[in-house]
Amino acid sequence: MALNKFDKTSDAIADLYRASFCFAKQSKDVGISFLLKAKKKLGDKMTLNINEITDNYTYWAEKILDEYKRLKMNLSSN
Repeated sequence: MALNKFDKTSDAIADLYRASFCFAKQSKDVGISFLLKAKKKLGDKMTLNINEITDNYTYWAEKILDEYKRLKMNLSSN
């Protein structure tokens, strides 16, 4: 299922993808801002703990991408 840019949940999931991209490009501050936006919109649906993030950018880019895939898959199944 494609993400709908007018849906709040879809937009939050897209923010996770953007955060992952930022972490992969070594831009932690921008990545954190996208994560915070996603967390605000998703609430408890997002299981990733933002407070655990360290400077291992590649690791966190992959973890965020895993969260993106999990949530997108759940959105598709609904």
